[in-house]
Amino acid sequence: MSFADVDSAGSVAGTEARAHDASAAAPAGPLSEVRAGERVIVVEVGLDAELAGWLGAMGLGPGQTLTSIRRAAFGGPLHVRTGSGGELAINASLARSILVAPLPSQRRVG
Repeated sequence: MSFADVDSAGSVAGTEARAHDASAAAPAGPLSEVRAGERVIVVEVGLDAELAGWLGAMGLGPGQTLTSIRRAAFGGPLHVRTGSGGELAINASLARSILVAPLPSQRRVG
């Protein structure tokens, strides 16, 4: 991403459009259902504005890509890597509020 992609409000240009395109092209589901090793794009964050804004700043906003690294046992947190390389552990109930879709290269044919 270049600085030209960021508007005056600090938002990344086109992320909403990319998230909408992803949701229209592939079935979306909660981040909590993503298997280890899968790459997804965030479609929607169904949380209050303050928490959604914080997650967006951490790389978990609409239009941003994530890679699931591992899942903790017994319903523990999901460890993800953001498109910018940051790594986070997301608690299971929070992960259920983040709607994601597979990246186009991972769509199943058939």
